[in-house]
Amino acid sequence: MARGRPSKKAHIVEVACELFTKQGYQSTSIDQVVLAAAVSKPTVYSNFPTKLVLWETALFSLTERAQEEMDIALLKLNSAKELSFITGWIALWSVWVGKAERLASYRILLGEQHKMAPSTFALFVDFEAVLESALSEWMTEFPVSPMNFFALKAVSKEALLMPALMNQAMIEENNLAQQLTDLMTSVSPPNR
Repeated sequence: MARGRPSKKAHIVEVACELFTKQGYQSTSIDQVVLAAAVSKPTVYSNFPTKLVLWETALFSLTERAQEEMDIALLKLNSAKELSFITGWIALWSVWVGKAERLASYRILLGEQHKMAPSTFALFVDFEAVLESALSEWMTEFPVSPMNFFALKAVSKEALLMPALMNQAMIEENNLAQQLTDLMTSVSPPNR
C-alpha cells in the first residue's frame, strides 16, 4: 500500500457507511458498495465475507467517529464559561442526534433486528456507550445527583432522539430545559 493513501478496506468501509446512512441496511447491497467504492467484488468479499460483517465494521467505524465528535463537544462545553448543566446536557444530545449516520444506526438496529447477530448488538451497546459516557462526564462537572441520570436520559431520549428518528419536530429547547430542570428538582435522593 502506498504511503499516505487510505487502505482499500478503509475506503470500502467509508463508502458502506455512506450507503447505509442514506439507504439503510436492507436497501444497501454488496453490489452497490462495489460500484460506489470502485473496487472489485472479490476485493469486498475478501475483506467482508457478508453484508453483516461489513455493517458491523461500519458500525465500529461510526462508533469511533462518534467518540471523537463527542470528545470535541465536551472540550468545547468545558471551555465555555458559566454554562449551566442543562444547557450543556441538551448541547451534547443535540450533537448526538445531529448526525444522520448516528440516526441511521438506530434505524438499522431497530428496523432490522431480525437480521443482526449478537455481535451486532454488542457493537451497538458500545455505540450508545459513547453518548452515555459523554453525558456522565458532563454530569461530574456539576453538583447533580447520579439518581437523576437515568430520568434525564429517558426524557432527553423521548424529547430529542425519538423525534429525530421519526423526522418530527423536536420540543423547543427552552421548554425542554424547563422540563429537565423540573425533573431534577423532583428526583432527589432519599433522606437518611
